[in-house]
Amino acid sequence: MGDVVDLVSNALRKKLLDHGARSLTEVEWHLLRISHLLNSIEDTTFDRLLADSPLAELLALADGLDAIQAPDAARSIRGAATALAVANDPGRGLERSEVVASIAKRLGDRMVGMRSTVEERLLNYAFRQRELEPGDPVAS
Repeated sequence: MGDVVDLVSNALRKKLLDHGARSLTEVEWHLLRISHLLNSIEDTTFDRLLADSPLAELLALADGLDAIQAPDAARSIRGAATALAVANDPGRGLERSEVVASIAKRLGDRMVGMRSTVEERLLNYAFRQRELEPGDPVAS
């Protein structure tokens, strides 16, 4: 299934680059964020994704996971975002990198176990979306 997720991800990235952020629907944003998550787990860049993503983006990712009916993964991402928010508090700059690494390790281990379920639910979600049907002006 990884190849299908890559195809979806690449198509949405191309649309984003060609037409801008406003061209993507909420469904497409969910697909793009979650496919990016899945790719980061597969290519072991999850820790970077977690460290470099703004908290709002992580919360949007969690919303996407809820939308595809992956509530355990969504709760895990929200928990990590909460822990990262604490790590971003003033005066914690010196320990931030260690805290982020610890959060990324725990969450990464958890997400590796959920990866196939999330991928399956992502594809099921995509196939249920009427706006992604061929011939729909939004899908092009």
